[in-house]
Amino acid sequence: MFKRIWTGDMIIRHIMSKSGSEPLNSHYYATTYSDVYAAAERLFGSWQCTIEACGFDYSKIKKYQTWSKERVVAEIKAAKANGTPLGSKYTQDNNKPLYMAAIKRYKNWSSALRHAGINPKRVRLRRLMTKDEVREEIQTLFRKKVDMAYPNMRKNHQYLLAAGMKKIGGGSWAEARRVCGIEVNYRIPRHKRETHDLPK
Repeated sequence: MFKRIWTGDMIIRHIMSKSGSEPLNSHYYATTYSDVYAAAERLFGSWQCTIEACGFDYSKIKKYQTWSKERVVAEIKAAKANGTPLGSKYTQDNNKPLYMAAIKRYKNWSSALRHAGINPKRVRLRRLMTKDEVREEIQTLFRKKVDMAYPNMRKNHQYLLAAGMKKIGGGSWAEARRVCGIEVNYRIPRHKRETHDLPK
């Protein structure tokens, strides 16, 4: 397989292309772009010198590495409060700095979740729910008079919203509600909505 020969200019262009969209700290680059990182260390002497050669303030880049255990836990709790899925694959794809920090501070993602007061098994179960389990959980929320409109579900029950759309709604949250026997028209003002009870 052809192995790319990195030059100083190529490394700088690579880093500049990732600026603003991906972390630029040494740990992230060493694990994500190991060939670029190794070449940078060889050509520039250190990752700090590489970053400074790109015109960046290294102290601001390095701050992404200053993840304490407390910060990891706080970020996980904030993600939960926002309804963000907490599966390891989702976190790796959408919040890699948090995931890598959790691995570094707690050895594995499950351990980090437990320190944040979250049961890892429950997180996995949500991902593995059957169609019947998805339907039952949606109906349970409805019976509790939870707002089933898309914006509220996205904010507070994102995992269930995603599961409903994928497993029983054919990509549509409105269809997922209909499959569950929920016929409220959430597109009209709340005071004009007609609420239909679920089938007994």
